[in-house]
Amino acid sequence: MTKIKNKHAVSTLIGTLIALSSFIVFPASAGLNASDIQQEDQVNTTKTERIEVLGTKSRMAFRREMIKAEDSFYKLYNQLTTNVDFKVQCDKVKRTGSHIKIRECTPNFTRTLRATVFSEDLKDMSSVAYDQELAFRIEEMQKKHRKSMATAVMNNQKLKELFISFQNKRQELINSEQL
Repeated sequence: MTKIKNKHAVSTLIGTLIALSSFIVFPASAGLNASDIQQEDQVNTTKTERIEVLGTKSRMAFRREMIKAEDSFYKLYNQLTTNVDFKVQCDKVKRTGSHIKIRECTPNFTRTLRATVFSEDLKDMSSVAYDQELAFRIEEMQKKHRKSMATAVMNNQKLKELFISFQNKRQELINSEQL
């Protein structure tokens, strides 16, 4: 045991230890009750801020969903249709005078008609009659194609569901562009 030479230091040390032990052992002597401590915990939990995050999809996400629905619809439609000219292919094509590719879904008859009219009227391609003849033939085939597609959609429940899904996704994309 060490001897402390200053008796005043010993009494100060003992007093400090007693005071600290009373706060540790008896929190009530410091003016705190157990119920006060519990109430503080409840107050802290009820005053917690609540943060809600509302977000929207990007237009690109809507576009991807629409393209996926469109591809699913045309894939099943192409399997069901027997007319090769009515099968639809979706490609990214460059418009005349532009380097930007856009997605375009066209039935096979548009390609075959262009090739047919091109081979028949090679020398008259630059004329207005060429454009009018091509537009007339494509319009006539489009009427037949729409009728065939409507019949296929009405007769096949899965194709009908895919068509409705595609139209809904298309409308969501349109609505997202208006925001």
